[in-house]
Amino acid sequence: MKAISCLAVLCVVLSLSPAHSATSDGWPRTFTNAGTAITVYQPQVTAWTGNTLTSRLAVSVLPQGAAAPQFGTLVLTATTDVDNDMQTVSLSNITPVQSNFPAAPDQASNYAGLVCAQAASWAQNLSLPAVRANLAVTGAESKSTVPVQNPVPAIFFSESAAVLVLVNGEPALRPVAGTQLLRAINTQALLVMDQSSGTYYLRMNGGWSQAPALAGPWVAAQNPPASLAAALQNVPSTTQLFDPPKGSQPGPTPAIFVSTGPAELITTQGAPQFSPVAGTQLLRISNSSSSVFVYVPSQAYYVVISGRWFSSAALAGPWQYVAAAQLPADFANIPETDPAGTVLASVAGTPQAGEAAISSTIPQTATIARTATTKVSYAGDPEFKPVEGTSLSYAVNTATPVVKVAEDAFYSVVNGVWFVARAALGPWTVADSVPPAIYTIPPSCPIYYATNVYVYGSTPDVVYAGYTPGYFGPCLSPEGIVVFGTGFWYPPYIGPDVWIGPPLTYGFGAGFACGLATGFAFGLAADHGWGCSPWWGPWHGGWGNANNVNINRNWNNVNVNAHNAYNNWSNNVVKNNANNLNNAKNWNNEKNINPAKADNAARNDANKIRSSSDYQNWKTSHPNTVENRPDDLKNADRQALKTDASHLGDNNVFAGKDGNAYRSTDNGGWERHDSGAWSNPDRSSFNDNMRSDLDSQRFSRSMGSARSFGGGGFRGGGRR
Repeated sequence: MKAISCLAVLCVVLSLSPAHSATSDGWPRTFTNAGTAITVYQPQVTAWTGNTLTSRLAVSVLPQGAAAPQFGTLVLTATTDVDNDMQTVSLSNITPVQSNFPAAPDQASNYAGLVCAQAASWAQNLSLPAVRANLAVTGAESKSTVPVQNPVPAIFFSESAAVLVLVNGEPALRPVAGTQLLRAINTQALLVMDQSSGTYYLRMNGGWSQAPALAGPWVAAQNPPASLAAALQNVPSTTQLFDPPKGSQPGPTPAIFVSTGPAELITTQGAPQFSPVAGTQLLRISNSSSSVFVYVPSQAYYVVISGRWFSSAALAGPWQYVAAAQLPADFANIPETDPAGTVLASVAGTPQAGEAAISSTIPQTATIARTATTKVSYAGDPEFKPVEGTSLSYAVNTATPVVKVAEDAFYSVVNGVWFVARAALGPWTVADSVPPAIYTIPPSCPIYYATNVYVYGSTPDVVYAGYTPGYFGPCLSPEGIVVFGTGFWYPPYIGPDVWIGPPLTYGFGAGFACGLATGFAFGLAADHGWGCSPWWGPWHGGWGNANNVNINRNWNNVNVNAHNAYNNWSNNVVKNNANNLNNAKNWNNEKNINPAKADNAARNDANKIRSSSDYQNWKTSHPNTVENRPDDLKNADRQALKTDASHLGDNNVFAGKDGNAYRSTDNGGWERHDSGAWSNPDRSSFNDNMRSDLDSQRFSRSMGSARSFGGGGFRGGGRR
């Protein structure tokens, strides 16, 4: 059963045809019923709460034999089904909430019913980027914030290739059988200490590097102990050896930085090179993958890490946190088309920050078979710890979020699906509801990210589930900026032979971007760290345990915002799964997820989608994607587009907040349909708020088609 099919009256990608022509994507759309021609103009999204979307739209009706059409407006609600892989949204349960046809009030409900019935044939695979664009520019979504923390990480700087090795607290050392070596199990790297000398060794570049202490200095080991060979045997498959690819010769050994606390790495290719940012007093370091600036009047350095800003008088530090609203004003003046423009999503008060905030609320949804099940593995017997400020407790010795609600009520989240059991060990069944108390778990709890997974409804056969981007780590801070991670430093679980790493905020090169052409993008650049389930971890396992599983995804600059957690399930579990791109994604039914295939799919997902015939066909039928767009809109100006009607064609009629139909004029003005004709609206009823809303809707309609299929790029921490 497919959960949600629906109303096409929703922000589908717009055409850029010459003025007064039909748009290539079919807006407006006309159908006939009993001789009456009904024309539906592109809907305007006004709210998206959970999996319910509300929109208003303008409609014209031309009864048979009538000389002129009647104009009216509708407000509709629908249930959403989001597919981030294909960047589409579909709707079902389309319901009229309000209808207004001043010239035919007795026919208003009839016209609304006809539009809703016809909408079902328009309902599949609408453009998710276009809907996001509409939501973002109109501010049509209520947004709850997270009381994140903003600690200053250790920021390492290198003018050459470098590696940041994260150790989750002080090294938890365990013996390597038959040697004097101790291996640190609370890191993904192969880090060992020789007890006879106190020297640390790190597997690096096909050999070993050594240091007298974790802080260094690290140098290539010329005569490493022969016993290190034993450390390479039986290591968990998740261990990151930093070795060159098979068949490749090792390059120069990179600079090595090791941190037992929050840390981030900034690298440049040689000495920093500074490029001016047009129209500002900012300089950008152009030979770095990080976003590092100098504000010329104060000579202070600024860098954005995990969406948070830090400042220093020198690249070597010390650094201090700077609230996004306290940045020099020139940061908001960075041109969106400048290479530095990606940071605008992290600058308070910018349209890009507002759009990022909206995008952080939009869920990925799926229809889950009630027959689905899962297993939860613990390090020994289940251990639970109280959740501060609640009556709940959570399991500390598993990588799966497990919440104890009562002695006979346990809830867990696996790949975006809630499960319920009467005991911590199961058996687990799909939950068709979640106790409200779970959503009171505070961000100080390491499984807080699980509160971004929801149950929207159910039938006897399926459960409608979804999650928002917070499941991956992004949080909307109180100042309205999307940041990565809560900022809390969570203690890990370390047992005799196991380590379960909690979520991290820093060390991943997490970055955000939001542009006219790309929309909101969020990605991770790191090849290390552990984080928490689903994709920013967790890494869990221990020394010598052959059953370790790596759920961490090494994204390598992939846009995480476009990935779908539900692809980790088979089609027997997810009934509306978009696995048609690659049938090989129908993975092991017994375990529901094959980690090796999942890693590979996660790393290559974006490329698979873009090279697929489905995407090529989609792009052919949607000529207004970024790749096909004319240059005038690739470099469009946001403010100018609010009064620019040249790209609308016949799709130039809008539904006003007052229930009237408005038409965009060629000169950027507005006309209202009154008494069977278009005329300039009366100033007493057409106030600045009404005009501003319509201008924003016009901007959204013009730019909805600018959003590319897969989102845009991002700039985060240093390249690893």
